[in-house]
Amino acid sequence: MKVSNNRAGQAMRHSLLASAAAMALAASPAFGQTAGAGKAAGPSSQGAETSQVTEIVVTSQFREQKLQDTPLAVTAISGAQLEARGQASVIDISAQAPNVTLRPATAIFGPSIQAFIRGVGQYDSSYAFEPGVGLYIDDVYFPTLTGSIMDLVDLDRVEVLRGPQGTLSGQNSVGGSIKIFSKKPTGSGGGFVQATYGRFNRIETRGAMDIALVPDKLFARITATGMSKDGYVTRYDYACTHPGTTAPSFQGANANCKLGTLGGKSYAAGRASLRWLASDRLEVNMTADYSRDTSEAAPTTLLFVGNQAGVPGVPNASSAFQIGGVALGNATGSPFITSSPYGAYAQDSFTRSPYVSYATFTSAAPRDGTAPYSIASRNAIEGYGVSGQIDYRLNDNLSLKSITSGRHYVTRYAFDEGTPIDTALIDNYDKLSQFSQEVRLSGNIADTVNFTVGGFYFRYNGQTRQRVNIPQLQFVENDHFQQRTKAAFANVDWEVVSGLNLIGGVRYTDASKTVTYGREGIPGSIFGGAPDPRVASLNGVVGKYAGDHWDYRGVVQYRWSPAVMTYAQISTGFTIGGVNPRAFFPAQALPFGPEKLTAYEVGLKTDLLDRRVRLNLSSFYNKYRDILVVVSTCPLPGAPPAPCALPVNAGEANVKGAEAETTLRLAPGLTLEGSLAYLDFEYTSLSPAAISSGVRPDMRGPSTPKWQYSASLQYDHEMESGAHLIPRLDLAHTAAFFQQASNSPFNRVPGRTLLNALVTWRAPGEDWSVVLAATNLTDKLYYNSVFDNRGSNNTVVGNPGAPREWSVTVKRSF
Repeated sequence: MKVSNNRAGQAMRHSLLASAAAMALAASPAFGQTAGAGKAAGPSSQGAETSQVTEIVVTSQFREQKLQDTPLAVTAISGAQLEARGQASVIDISAQAPNVTLRPATAIFGPSIQAFIRGVGQYDSSYAFEPGVGLYIDDVYFPTLTGSIMDLVDLDRVEVLRGPQGTLSGQNSVGGSIKIFSKKPTGSGGGFVQATYGRFNRIETRGAMDIALVPDKLFARITATGMSKDGYVTRYDYACTHPGTTAPSFQGANANCKLGTLGGKSYAAGRASLRWLASDRLEVNMTADYSRDTSEAAPTTLLFVGNQAGVPGVPNASSAFQIGGVALGNATGSPFITSSPYGAYAQDSFTRSPYVSYATFTSAAPRDGTAPYSIASRNAIEGYGVSGQIDYRLNDNLSLKSITSGRHYVTRYAFDEGTPIDTALIDNYDKLSQFSQEVRLSGNIADTVNFTVGGFYFRYNGQTRQRVNIPQLQFVENDHFQQRTKAAFANVDWEVVSGLNLIGGVRYTDASKTVTYGREGIPGSIFGGAPDPRVASLNGVVGKYAGDHWDYRGVVQYRWSPAVMTYAQISTGFTIGGVNPRAFFPAQALPFGPEKLTAYEVGLKTDLLDRRVRLNLSSFYNKYRDILVVVSTCPLPGAPPAPCALPVNAGEANVKGAEAETTLRLAPGLTLEGSLAYLDFEYTSLSPAAISSGVRPDMRGPSTPKWQYSASLQYDHEMESGAHLIPRLDLAHTAAFFQQASNSPFNRVPGRTLLNALVTWRAPGEDWSVVLAATNLTDKLYYNSVFDNRGSNNTVVGNPGAPREWSVTVKRSF
């Protein structure tokens, strides 16, 4: 396994270097052009010239508005700001966005993101569950958590909208929305190419080129990126590191005890955009993208072995979980735990490192009687998409926009709990194809009323297939999902008098979803190759959900002066319902309803002291209804109570909080940025089913840290030569939170405070730059997420964050 990974990594590195060289050569004819042409100015390039806060234009309300004129809690980040902060992934933007939690999932959920805004979101990547945070790229909706860890390259801006966006974004934006906008072609002839080398043998290239195919009419922009990087969690062969053990060895011909790593990256992606200015009324934009990610399985380490009562070792199950006479756990912990935030459960004598795993991705003695088998350590996804936007100005006061898109991806990902014992070895195959069409008619009446009306259609077909080899059941799951959505919406913004605006919106959504369960057999199994008889009757059963929903929004906005604006609003949102994806018996193939939220919010936006100080405040009170809770006991007619993982609408809660964002231009070139967030989550009612699953009224919802804050300091120093030297520090803190609705010390993610640093040198004219970067500067051990699976295989695993890393980036702009 390791040999093949190294070869793949070497091939990727060679291709990255070749692509970097090719782009550099292609850029050569443009070197004589004006330096920096076509680049958006950002704080790093303007800091030495002005003391005013940079303005960002957003389209959160279907039209272009300055951020400070938009009556929404929005964190807007320009492409230049992303570069200045060294933020390369969508996960990174949560560091400065208050009450936003974006984390990579544990390996059991594949290449997905766990996204929450103001305590509302989703961590389970199953197609049956809808993300509570809507993700959009160039106004195209992405319906799944899988594949949502986007690389941020060649962007115009990112908008993070907090609070329900039911009328503006539609379904599944009950917590908020994240909208990513790529740069449009301009025909400038500009672009860039950059290369990065860093710790863990990181090699990364990025580049973009803007071309005028027909002057003033037809433009193209090509963007490409790729990375190769070793994993930071090392997999060891337990028998090799523990001579004398009775556990078998899996290292094969290797003699260094290493089986490989986890968390290694290997991907390449490209995007091509075409922009046609057909006339002064008609503009057409088309985009095609492709990405191929062949990364290793997500970094996973074993943190605890025990039962649901928190008793270590579960001696009563040790006979079922053992290999070569070595048990998974004992009364004081596990021999396979090397480090744990949950107490002194680590017994491994080889190392105390938190970045060690004994995962083999091998089932040496499958429970279903089949031959031993191995799976690839991977967290891979391959996908492509095309989209087209048509903007037609019917007259000076009326315009039409059409957004059409199709996307497809296939993902393969593996999970191993981190021991040579196969307690829950999983090899997932998922695929999804989607199509969406949106039409908007926007206009202006008498310069006082702006309106948008439109319609939205969306559908996807998905499949998930995996071999299930848990202690209770063994079969092949092969489920098929279908979703259809139709929606109509209207939004009106009326300037009653100068400074006073009344805004209203409404959206109607009709949605349906079906799940066709597949329960197949495994050739050579103890069941004669047929499905496990305990689940066979579920094969071919179809579960259905259908429903409709109205959302509304009302806002009163008042601008007291050019420097101060306030607003008060009420808005709603929902996630569509679905059907239980983990039914073990026909009686469990039940639908669940939508989650709903009504939000009350007030906000203040200010630009003070001649725009040297920006302070934005927001406070909210949310009524969260029909909260989904997954219950582990199902007292249903015609089926045993367990195994069970049934989602039910079982709770209501009040969620309240406050947020502050500020930017201070302390002096020419010196900028201080900060944010602060407070979040309170309180259940007001819980059903008996939720209580029986361990949820209590005094518990908090998943991913609801009480406090978050960030601070950034940057100084842009212009030297006598005209070059710029720009040091920067970024501090971000997130308090501890629980990963699951049934709070437990074993699904608690500890709080963290991370410090990153960058030093940028820009040549005169800004055509060359060099960036020295360090992330997790204090080398803090932290966990992105944890997965408490004690109810199934008596383990708790975690996704440890990366240790301290350094990198050097050289960039050529033209």
